[in-house]
Amino acid sequence: MKAMLCLVTAIVLCACSVYAKTKAVDRSTFVRDFYAAYTAKDADKLAQFYATDATFVDPSFELNLKGSDQIRDLLKKALAKYETLEFQITHTISAGDELVVEGTMIGKLPKNTVRVPFVSIFRLKAEKISEQRDMFDVLHFLTQLGGRMINRED
Repeated sequence: MKAMLCLVTAIVLCACSVYAKTKAVDRSTFVRDFYAAYTAKDADKLAQFYATDATFVDPSFELNLKGSDQIRDLLKKALAKYETLEFQITHTISAGDELVVEGTMIGKLPKNTVRVPFVSIFRLKAEKISEQRDMFDVLHFLTQLGGRMINRED
């Protein structure tokens, strides 16, 4: 009986380990494919990553979008402004249905190339994005476009 209990425990632990490794691979594939679609500036392909009732919040740019159609429409407008885009992913954390991606967006605009640090937090359901929350370093972005910080004490 003790041997049977040990065998069952070993099988469960192995299965959990395999499941965890499979999820990690799935998440790395998701990150690769998602940012490849961004780099290609393909808003229609990006929209396929989102659930139909997904939400996309970006307080950096005061965005609060609902639904994959609204998200796709915004992405079409935003991506059209860039001649090229590249994402350098520096860190990811995956736990259950949550995924956090940190990196730098490098975007070539008609007059400037910007390098903007970002963090995206995803909640996935059935391997689709149900919620996304982005934070971009807006000060970095605007400074590279020629903006200046205003000292509110003056």
